[in-house]
Amino acid sequence: MMMSTKSILILGIALASGATAAEAPTVAESSGIYRLPFADGTEVSVFDDAASHRPVGAVDLVGEPRKGKLHRVVAAADGMVMAIQDGYSEQQSGRAASECRNNFLWLAHPNGEWTLYGHMATGTTSGKAGLKIGDHVRAGQYVGDEGAVGCAMLDHVHFEVAVPQANDPIDKGGFLNGNEERQRMRVPRFCNVPGQTVRKDAHYTALACGRASE
Repeated sequence: MMMSTKSILILGIALASGATAAEAPTVAESSGIYRLPFADGTEVSVFDDAASHRPVGAVDLVGEPRKGKLHRVVAAADGMVMAIQDGYSEQQSGRAASECRNNFLWLAHPNGEWTLYGHMATGTTSGKAGLKIGDHVRAGQYVGDEGAVGCAMLDHVHFEVAVPQANDPIDKGGFLNGNEERQRMRVPRFCNVPGQTVRKDAHYTALACGRASE
């Protein structure tokens, strides 16, 4: 019995992360290729990849070093601001998702996919970055600072690629509607990353697409 390309992709991610085939995520690849959402030159480690993250499909990216440096978050591709919440300040590690008050930014891209940047520091998207709903951003444009606001264990960027439903795409908490089986999630593909998908505990350098590390 032949495996589909999608099945091969999913199995490969699961095995790379130590998951069994039965636990493999049923999430397709993104159609777009994105840059790592940190300023150029930032060293990035992967706390969770698309297979190890619970629920599956998202990735958790950490700017290095973890302490003593302010890491700037940037747009992973050209897009339009669809939703902003950056008024919260409390870290709530360990709570149920329904109880989390996360800061988030959603960007919509011309290919129909949206990207999510979660847990960013209070006021940095609407204040420091000066963004508002309807603004257009360029790939690599500053959108806020890495943080641990909401249900987060440590400073990081919770990053997702998704294809939201046309009507009522997200709820007030920034979570995707109509995503009970993770059917709206897409495994993020990144430029300047071997194989285009990040791996748990791996390290990468954030750079613009088309720019190779020196």
